[in-house]
Amino acid sequence: MQTGLDTIITKKYLILALIICASVNLVSNLIGNDAAIFVGNMMYIPTSGAFLIMSMLIVSRFGMSGNNGLAWISFGGYAVSWFIAEMLWIIQELYLKIDPFPSAADIFYLTGYPFLLMFFIAYLQPVRSAITKKMLVAVSAFAIGILIPSLYFAIAPGKSADLLQCVLSIIYPIFDVMVMIPALLGVILFFKGQVNFIWTLICLGTISLFVADTAFLFEQNKDSYYTGNPMEIMFYWNYILLTFGIYGHLKLFQRSKQNTAQHR
Repeated sequence: MQTGLDTIITKKYLILALIICASVNLVSNLIGNDAAIFVGNMMYIPTSGAFLIMSMLIVSRFGMSGNNGLAWISFGGYAVSWFIAEMLWIIQELYLKIDPFPSAADIFYLTGYPFLLMFFIAYLQPVRSAITKKMLVAVSAFAIGILIPSLYFAIAPGKSADLLQCVLSIIYPIFDVMVMIPALLGVILFFKGQVNFIWTLICLGTISLFVADTAFLFEQNKDSYYTGNPMEIMFYWNYILLTFGIYGHLKLFQRSKQNTAQHR
């Protein structure tokens, strides 16, 4: 398990990263829209890039052995897909000067969801006996309750929405709910003492993604969205929370190997 000192250190740097990220975003918005768009795009390079690097490191550590191996390979697939999507978005908006939604970036965003779902399924296997029917029903009802308004706005889009945008506005909330349900279960299991803090960071990162995606679709429906606006903070926090979650797992893996070596 993670030691108390490790938890304190992880929380300290995590909180600092979240605050810095939010502060940079808010300051850029105070400067103006152009600054917010540029800074907003640039912030995805270190956040999604760090997430990708940490994901590749943990895949290399666990390999393909057992549920852990399958889980982290799936997680790596999610990290690769979303990093490519973020880079495509940046190129289209800043270099090609075209609207990146909808675009080729969506192919990679959507490809990432099945990988993330496979990760949760594989990683929750060891604690599946702790997931009761009551928990599953309550979490599913909560997630679907949030899904309904999103689908309503997707079916009744604004005048500027085209067919592809309408379709994507339906697909994204459905995919978000599919990954948020196991993420919420993970948070509940944390409070029940079934999973540790670092695992919960990954669940909180996924919930942050759900909130950000929902806000994104509402803003798109009102034609008021722009890259770098304050709701983007939740997208950045998604990457930061996931990155710290992976870092914590790497530390646990390293300590486990050291303990094994000492007992030989």
